[in-house]
Amino acid sequence: MKNVFIALFLAFVSVCHAQILDEYPEKQSFYEGGTVNFYKDVHEYLVKNRFKECDEKEIYQPRIIITDKAEVKFIKDADTANIARNKCAYDLSKEILKNLTKWKPAEVKGWKVGAITEFILYPKDVMSNYQPGYNAARFIIHAKYPEGVKAFDTLFHDNFMTIFADYQLNGKVNLEFYIGKDGNIVNPRIFPEVDNRKFINDFMRTLSRMKKPWMPAFYKDLPILERISFPVNFSVTFTER
Repeated sequence: MKNVFIALFLAFVSVCHAQILDEYPEKQSFYEGGTVNFYKDVHEYLVKNRFKECDEKEIYQPRIIITDKAEVKFIKDADTANIARNKCAYDLSKEILKNLTKWKPAEVKGWKVGAITEFILYPKDVMSNYQPGYNAARFIIHAKYPEGVKAFDTLFHDNFMTIFADYQLNGKVNLEFYIGKDGNIVNPRIFPEVDNRKFINDFMRTLSRMKKPWMPAFYKDLPILERISFPVNFSVTFTER
C-alpha cells in the first residue's frame, strides 16, 4: 500500500511539473523582485554591455515560457513581417532572454509550475530614456471594442448562441485572441482544448465573421498587440462571462 501511495504521489508531482499555465496567476510575477526590477536589470545589462539603441519606432513583445525550473524558453513568433520591422528590438529581446537569470516560475498550491507570459521591450525607454521605477505596463492604452465591452458580449452571444445549442457543450473555457495593430482579431484559440474538431472549426469560422475592428492597444503612441482572454461558460442556454 505504501508503494502504491508513493507511486501516485510521484505521478502527481510529474503532472504538476509538466503543467504549463496559459498565464501567471494574479499578483504573481515572472521575475524576482517584480516587473520594475526586471526592467532595471534589462537597463543595466544593455548599458553595461554597450548595446546600440534601436530606432525610436521599434518595439517588440516576446512571448515566453518560464519553466518550473526557472528556465526561459522563447515561443517562436510566426509574424516574420513584424520581426523584420523591429529587428533591432527583436534581437535585443533575445539577448535579454539568454542572459538575465532571475526568472521566476508560477506557483500553484505551493508547487512551482511553468507558465506563459510576455513583456514589452521598447529599447529607447530601457536605455537613454530609462528612469528608476520604470514599468512598461504603465504606458499602455489598452485595446477597446468601439461600442464597449457589453456590446461585444452581445455580439458574441448573437453569433455563437446557435453553435452552443447545436453542440450542447457544458462547462467553462477561455477564448484567447490578440487584437492586432490594425484592430483585427488574430491568433484565436480555446483553452482548455475542446476535444471536438468539428466544433472548433465552426467556432473559429464564426469568430472570423466578426469583422468589426477594435481600437488597438498602444504603448505611448506606438500600436502594439494585446492579448484578450475571454471567459465563456458553455451550456445549452449559454451564459457568457
